[in-house]
Amino acid sequence: MSAGNNGAEKAELHRTIWRIANDLRGSVDGWDFKTYVLGMLFYRFISENLAAYLNESERKAGNPDFDYAALSDEDAEYGRRETVVEKGFYILPSDLFENVRRRARSDENLNETLSRLFADIEGSAVGSDSEDDLKGLFDDLDVNASKLGSTVIKRNEKLVKLLDAIGDLPLGSFADNTIDLFGDAYEYLMQMYASTAGKSGGEYYTPQEVSELLARITVVGKDEVNKVYDPACGSGSLLLKFAKVLGPGKVRQGFFGQEINLTTYNLCRINMFLHDVNYEQFDIAHGDTLVDPHHWDDEPFEAIVSNPPYSINWDGDANPLLINDPRFAPAGVLAPKSKADLAFTMHILSWLAVNGTAAIVEFPGVLYRSGAEQKIRKYLVDNNYVDTVIQLPPDLFFGTTIATCIIVLKKSKADSRILFIDASAKFVRSGNKNRLSDADQQDILDAFTARTDVDHLARLVEHSEIAENGYNIAISSYVKQEDTREVVDITELNEGIVRIVAQGAALRSQIDAIVADLRFDEILVPHGVEWALMGEVGEFFRGRRFTKNDVVPEGIGSIHYGEIYTRYGVSADTALSHIRPELAPSLRFAKTGDLVIAAVGETVEDVCKAVAWLGEDDVAIHDDCFAYRHSLNPKFVSYYFQTGRFHADKAQHVARAKVKRISGVSLAKLPIPVPPMKEQERIVAILDTFDALVTDQVIDLGAEIKARRQQYEHYRDRLLAFDTATT
Repeated sequence: MSAGNNGAEKAELHRTIWRIANDLRGSVDGWDFKTYVLGMLFYRFISENLAAYLNESERKAGNPDFDYAALSDEDAEYGRRETVVEKGFYILPSDLFENVRRRARSDENLNETLSRLFADIEGSAVGSDSEDDLKGLFDDLDVNASKLGSTVIKRNEKLVKLLDAIGDLPLGSFADNTIDLFGDAYEYLMQMYASTAGKSGGEYYTPQEVSELLARITVVGKDEVNKVYDPACGSGSLLLKFAKVLGPGKVRQGFFGQEINLTTYNLCRINMFLHDVNYEQFDIAHGDTLVDPHHWDDEPFEAIVSNPPYSINWDGDANPLLINDPRFAPAGVLAPKSKADLAFTMHILSWLAVNGTAAIVEFPGVLYRSGAEQKIRKYLVDNNYVDTVIQLPPDLFFGTTIATCIIVLKKSKADSRILFIDASAKFVRSGNKNRLSDADQQDILDAFTARTDVDHLARLVEHSEIAENGYNIAISSYVKQEDTREVVDITELNEGIVRIVAQGAALRSQIDAIVADLRFDEILVPHGVEWALMGEVGEFFRGRRFTKNDVVPEGIGSIHYGEIYTRYGVSADTALSHIRPELAPSLRFAKTGDLVIAAVGETVEDVCKAVAWLGEDDVAIHDDCFAYRHSLNPKFVSYYFQTGRFHADKAQHVARAKVKRISGVSLAKLPIPVPPMKEQERIVAILDTFDALVTDQVIDLGAEIKARRQQYEHYRDRLLAFDTATT
């Protein structure tokens, strides 16, 4: 297994990329700065790729000590022509990434050096078969742009940092067969920038798991395909998933695509190189696929995948040539000028091989909108081209939260039925987006291949039913979603509400009785109580750090600030985090009766949230907490920490930094009342009873509100359950 498949190595690579991207970006917008990071990553890749290729060739020829990077430029010129034929480009030894990086700090004209060598790399392909594949690849890596710095010196400083950062990435070596890490680095960078760039980034990046699902759908039952195509290929991630799904060399005649955005077109070609796809194996064109397609001589394609831009404008019927275009003419109507979705669909169908499959991510409106789109759907359905329609979950894509769908097209279906799959619930939440897990992908693929009815998931629908439904192919029209509402016994529910109301009334009476019995002239008068500094009646000590990797299902109980915030009132039977027992010698523990205090918080109010630890076993405390070992009643101190007076005192000592915090020294200086122990116990008993009653009251109120909601929904549905009208 190559190192690129090692999860820990990938995680380390991703952390490094995230760090350098944030350290280096500065004034350059993230989505723009990706071109610098990706461009320099590409420069490093092709340098190492070429050097590894030439070193291997020479060593096989009997020169075991050959090192291309150490060769003189003059001697290297002898191999230029042959190498360009094989690799598609040429780089002189002095211009290799490692050599330029080594000289960078002392090169006062670094920007000119990079600009010249980028031009030389592209120029090496002029007049060869690879010219179009190399042309313009470094156009967006503008080393003289003012956004890199206001002066040449500042720009060169940024470029040195960029060279060093890219050079330090743990990408292994070609000799170790770890080149897949370059491709993984590219994919991670694209995902990272798309997720932070909003809509502008989301247009050009399809999440990897969606790309993989599309590729897997189109190759069901096949071990290899002739050619793959994407008419709106973006950065090329959909096309390259075929190499992962089928394996190397299983796309016999290569990868084809077209992209309208110049920057993204360049990124796509870079992506091909970074995934070690030779220039002879890909043909990526720049331009508008709908009005100026570039691959007439290469179609048809056995596998087509695409995530075209949603509902964009196009020429439509404003261009009189398009209605006679062989791609669009069969439907007898063009997609609306403001909604090009089905124009892409018709283009894809036209270029699909008879034995091929196309999987297209679509905006949901194309499934049910009327007018010209309905007529195009009628053409697709009546001619038996629609194989499957899949509803995807919402919030999968960067820049939009809509629930998209997949339309699967075939020209050689075995029957005239259409399979509808509702995969809207097939996702896991990851960060601020939904994601298709491996299991979710497999569930969708299993339903696609089984092609049978499954309650609430999949249904095969006859052509006649779809025609009767006005050629609406929205999944919700054919697959009934599962009713997950709780079945209610209304008689039992009503009786339960009566009991809850009675319990609530009893609790209110008990609370009122406590309040009536409280006579403050018999409790402590503030000026009659001794006060002390907290450090005089106890001592503070801070916990020791432990990480997420130290947390285990069973082990030593531990408290960090999260337990204090989310489980206010931690007790011995509370479910706590546990950490590895072997860490015990390096930890600090709170004992029974100690107060555990949050040393940090998001707000000033959060700092010093505290709980009394009353468990029998000692519990380890994290370094975001203090333990307070004292001579007072622990619950008395805990209740005092909740008072407005204490918050006013400690607020003066809380650091007003981004993360609010307090020190042990400051805590020790805070005043605290010290009544006799018997009075502390009496106050705690009253407050415990009050607190328990209020908690029970809150629970009962919540239960009543839930029951009332169920009661309302039951009677609402019954009152509106009219018989279905007959016509």
